[in-house]
Amino acid sequence: MKFYFPFLVLLFISSFFISCSDDDTDPIDPITPVATTHFDIWMTTDSYGGGGHVARVVQSVESIENEDEISFKGEGVDVTAKLFMENIIKGQYYYQVPQEKDRFGKYKITAKGIEVIAEIPFEKNTLKDRRFAHAWINDKVLALMAANGDASKVIWIKVDTERMVILSEGELNLPALAEGGKFSTSGIAAYRKEDNKIIYTYCNNNDKTHFYAAFVNADDMSVETVITEDRAEQMGATAYGEMAMSKSFFDSNGNYYLVCASRLKGSDNEYSTQQYGSILRINRGSKDFDKSYLGFQGKDYSRGKIITIDNLSSDKVLLYIQDPTHTGAPGWGANYNCYYAVLDLKTDNLTELDLPYSEGTISQRTIVLKDKVYIGVNPEKEKQAIYIYDIKTGNLKKGLTIQDGFYFQRLVMIEN
Repeated sequence: MKFYFPFLVLLFISSFFISCSDDDTDPIDPITPVATTHFDIWMTTDSYGGGGHVARVVQSVESIENEDEISFKGEGVDVTAKLFMENIIKGQYYYQVPQEKDRFGKYKITAKGIEVIAEIPFEKNTLKDRRFAHAWINDKVLALMAANGDASKVIWIKVDTERMVILSEGELNLPALAEGGKFSTSGIAAYRKEDNKIIYTYCNNNDKTHFYAAFVNADDMSVETVITEDRAEQMGATAYGEMAMSKSFFDSNGNYYLVCASRLKGSDNEYSTQQYGSILRINRGSKDFDKSYLGFQGKDYSRGKIITIDNLSSDKVLLYIQDPTHTGAPGWGANYNCYYAVLDLKTDNLTELDLPYSEGTISQRTIVLKDKVYIGVNPEKEKQAIYIYDIKTGNLKKGLTIQDGFYFQRLVMIEN
């Protein structure tokens, strides 16, 4: 018995743990991590234009680093009847004014289709679909801002996105524009946690020779300071905020960088997209633009329109630029006149990435994740694809490819 006693003790201990386990719970293999995120690829069927008038299909994939090829023919979720491409994305959810246009909603896109988490009707202020700015004040409170119907004032709504209720709403007490002036449709908004301010940039659509930045108290939405900036005609987005494209960011030091634009000389169309870009900065805690800083000035490169900006580090950003002069395209309205490049914010040096030129000027196909950047391209003579850029080494490798027949508009990361 003394020989068998140790084995009997071991058997007893093992049976105790087995009997205490939850029979309804499968054990998790510790070697196989559970994915916490996935990627949604947004495609359109008609063109690379805005999401208001084109058919939209979304397909979810767990990884985009493999060299698999996917097709959207008969695959994905058709969201056209409900959702626009211009979205506010946070965590697991998409937020937007949907096709019904009389409400604000919270949604998930799953393999089964669109899941409506919650929708709330507008009460006093009404926002147009896709055309408003937004700023997250914290993880659940979202501030929305836009011009009213006749663009004579800027209205705002605060939403608790956890309970999906309107907390408060009102009008920003901005200085009156010159007679006949009209506020830009959306403007751009960003929350600065350091002093609890929303930085709201906007312009007069009838006088695009300068633009404004308002510093708004995030608690009561009162406007505390408004400044004027004339080194650019307007901020990088006047109609859709950052619902579809990233135009601003805070760096690790709390400095706020904003993409701006001015029309090319000789362009007399007030809505012309023939623009050259620039980057301005508001330093941490400041209530004015840093007059000593002006980025993307083209000393060794031609200047095009900055479509999107992504922060790679404290010193470098990834730009998606429309520039027919650089790409050799026959004009601004031509196809495949956009390219990706890294800009050094300290030296203003621009380094083009070895990627094919792309089509699509209302697009956001980039995601920064730690030391990697996922970059989607729409080449002319190759299949659409996603490349992986290593920030530290500068190396590029090709990942997922997409069969022809659809137009690659957005690449977003969603929590599971």
